[in-house]
Amino acid sequence: MRIAKTTWPLSLLLPLLLLAAPATAQEPGGAAIEIDDPERAERLYRAHCGRCHGVQGLGGEGPELAQLVLPRVADQTQLEGIIRDGIAGTGMPGARATILDDEAVALVATYVLWLGAQTTADASGVTGDAGRGHDLYWAADCASCHIVAGRGTAVGPELTIIGLRRGAEYLREALRAPAARLPVSRTGLRSGFFEYLPMRIVTRDGDIYNGMRMNEDSFTIQMMTLSGAFVSLRKSDIAEMEKRVGHSLMPLTQDLGDDDVEDLVAYLTTLGRGS
Repeated sequence: MRIAKTTWPLSLLLPLLLLAAPATAQEPGGAAIEIDDPERAERLYRAHCGRCHGVQGLGGEGPELAQLVLPRVADQTQLEGIIRDGIAGTGMPGARATILDDEAVALVATYVLWLGAQTTADASGVTGDAGRGHDLYWAADCASCHIVAGRGTAVGPELTIIGLRRGAEYLREALRAPAARLPVSRTGLRSGFFEYLPMRIVTRDGDIYNGMRMNEDSFTIQMMTLSGAFVSLRKSDIAEMEKRVGHSLMPLTQDLGDDDVEDLVAYLTTLGRGS
């Protein structure tokens, strides 16, 4: 059975498709995607991927997956490897064999490709002008806090591959309410650790530092100051240390119109995608 391309909302289309087994769709290259157990595939995807990538694959904390071409993926084997091993340097963890065995990994990978085959070009919700967003980003001096491809200062998160790490809705909210979207590590020994946390430190000698925490252990703390200087301090030398949870150093974007925000989102989603 071949499912024709349609402009129906995916939320309406999925229940109809899941009545049939196996489910099939058409890949961009022309090969059919077949899901032997579509109901289990959807259940696995929603349980293990939906929170970050959206239950319909349209993105959120992670990038959208419901697209015809995934930037890091050449074929299903490569996608299965990413699901199994994760992506170093991102919030994408690997699926331990005790959680997803090889059969389940293959099923989830097939489902992700199937989502992409169903989508339309504008399914990600990115409606802005990426070219104008590029110009706006550099004109607004966002580089004073963020690095893109080696340009800028690392007070805030690096954005060089942000389009591979975050979805449009996440980026849109981060621009409108920066404090609501402080990056948190979800993998490794530092799970739950704020990757970038605003701080104010006063040393016993009276030096005052305002900036972003970059790393911390039991004896030292490292931060990037607002001027872009990297400092490392012994905790024994600190008189006051305020961790400003729920606060962002990023200026609010209330002066930007809706079109400006959408253009910035469009530009940011291209970063890391070779666009």
